[in-house]
Amino acid sequence: MARPRPAPPQLRSPDGRLVATIRSTGSGRRAKQTIWITDRRTGSSRPIASETQYYKQIGPGDTPGPIVLLRFSGDDRWVFFTVDPGGSGSIAADGLVLRAVSTAGGAVHNLGVALAYPDYLAWCRGGLVYVAGGDRVAAHAKRLLSAAPPEWRPRPAWNDRARSFGSVACHGGTLAVLSQRSSDNPSFFSTRWQLWEVGPDGSRREVDAPPAGSADESPQWSRDGRSLLFVRERNGYGRLMLWRTGHVSGPIVNLGFSPGFYGHHDWAVRWSAA
Repeated sequence: MARPRPAPPQLRSPDGRLVATIRSTGSGRRAKQTIWITDRRTGSSRPIASETQYYKQIGPGDTPGPIVLLRFSGDDRWVFFTVDPGGSGSIAADGLVLRAVSTAGGAVHNLGVALAYPDYLAWCRGGLVYVAGGDRVAAHAKRLLSAAPPEWRPRPAWNDRARSFGSVACHGGTLAVLSQRSSDNPSFFSTRWQLWEVGPDGSRREVDAPPAGSADESPQWSRDGRSLLFVRERNGYGRLMLWRTGHVSGPIVNLGFSPGFYGHHDWAVRWSAA
């Protein structure tokens, strides 16, 4: 059975200037993990948030455990992370508390429970757009929310509780997001994600409706925002597709088989830097 990707040992900011790492210190009651930020230009480092590693109970709920780094904000000013209670993969699979902390340090902001998938987070319009909700079944009761500094108060980015949302990407204030009718079907290949676009004004339009039995997954904007790469998946087999100015072409290449995890796939598809 596939599991979510392990957390990276470090994160780099979008411009490559900052690096976030986790350092473990102490033992017993003094054991803790700390997020450190290093400026690669100056070589200076600073701690920004810590989590105790001393605990007598693992769950239920948000109890101490290892720090999991997720991503930087697009402006390099924030780090998003979570804490996996006791390092329990089972608890993590059903959602963890998403947190935000400034790269300068300070208060840690709680953004609610979400599945700890980096592709469920996108920096857009000066804030975070993210997929919220527990339960490992990807298409069950997942909301599309947004939150921005300094208050970090979550608000609906698409307010429809009859729908669930998946992987999200942003370019120039416009979102590409997966959506379908909410379903509690736990089959790994039961999702029927459709690819939608959400404009800065909240307007929505369907970009692609896949053929019956298939799902659109892993949207990725091009640098100019005129094209989207995405994967069309059927029974775990993925094919790379291209949407450009209203037209879908492909398959460009067959990507083989991936079981995903309860309907979530994060295909290793990225635009080249060229």
